[in-house]
Amino acid sequence: MAKAQYAILRFSKYKGPEIGRIEAHDERTKEKYASNPDVDTNRSALNFHLIQPEHSYREEAERQIAEAECRVRSDSVKLVEVLIAGTPSFFKDKTQDAIKEYFEHALEFLKQKQRAETFVSAVVHLDEKTPHMHVTFVPLTEDNRLSAKEIIGNKAKLSQWQSDYWTHMVSKYPDLERGESADKTDRKHIPPRVFKEMTHLAKQSRKIEAVMND
Repeated sequence: MAKAQYAILRFSKYKGPEIGRIEAHDERTKEKYASNPDVDTNRSALNFHLIQPEHSYREEAERQIAEAECRVRSDSVKLVEVLIAGTPSFFKDKTQDAIKEYFEHALEFLKQKQRAETFVSAVVHLDEKTPHMHVTFVPLTEDNRLSAKEIIGNKAKLSQWQSDYWTHMVSKYPDLERGESADKTDRKHIPPRVFKEMTHLAKQSRKIEAVMND
């Protein structure tokens, strides 16, 4: 029986100083990535943009916010990052053109949900084990309010985001399945290093279980 292949969509919200660190990771401006050993800098030249940033992430966020003349609180979210990915087996044996087409289709969905002019960057990483895309945008509403809460919403709205995304993706890739949303799994944000360690332990556990079953 073939393993399930999932369409993955995850949100992260950033308020200030951490925006620079996110940019350094997404745009591969660091020389080493100690917190993420899966990054193979020898393959970083394979990464590509679907939206090329014209300025630094923080500079572009501040520019858009200033032009919108919206109210900004000290705890306002100034940048939203969307992680678009898929099950590793989904990308197996796919050409770079096919991978690009997948992420272009995903980006079309995001542009249906959020004003195109608010996007800062969309970059696809091929220098890690599984292809994925980081998309960043300034959470400005249609009436120029800075409100990540309104755009991304509560758990119910996040679940709707997941359902709408799956519907969009499965129209082109019918083998994809909808992943479980955070409101059902009660999953919290997990740092990449911890997530990778958990993944490794889970694989080891499955190997041990298989030996015991044999």
